[in-house]
Amino acid sequence: LGRLAGARGERLLGVAAQTVRNVVYGVLGTALVQGFIVLVGLLIAGVPNAILLGFFAAMASPIPVVGPAIVWVPAALWLIAIGNTTGAIVLGAAGIAASFADNFVRPALIARGGGDTPIAIVFLGVMGGLFAFGFLGLFLGPTLLALAFTLLKEWTQPAA
Repeated sequence: LGRLAGARGERLLGVAAQTVRNVVYGVLGTALVQGFIVLVGLLIAGVPNAILLGFFAAMASPIPVVGPAIVWVPAALWLIAIGNTTGAIVLGAAGIAASFADNFVRPALIARGGGDTPIAIVFLGVMGGLFAFGFLGLFLGPTLLALAFTLLKEWTQPAA
């Protein structure tokens, strides 16, 4: 890339590598946060094997749309079936909080990882990429928008 585009090409390659690295950290960090939120809900609700289920919620976190709901929805239904409505409500609230955390924690972790791409662009890249390309879009969306942002910024700045 350096031979094709010179210093600009190497800079853009660095932006792409940094963005992909940040997305990986964002996915893993979000999985930990969502798993922890669901774990707290499971513990408060009194669900047996809460630690194992919290681990499964963290592992399911990268799955688009459903993620941790694969774990907490059946647990909440089980709580309703045994008559623990309060526990089901607490677990449902924790599960919904975990689902909303995905929309804020992942872009914040991705933007925090370095680089000068604004969090709004990262957020749009994550959400747009996820809707357009599914799981692969988590990586493609922010990377493409970060590259476009960097190119636009370089082209609009006066030459040094």
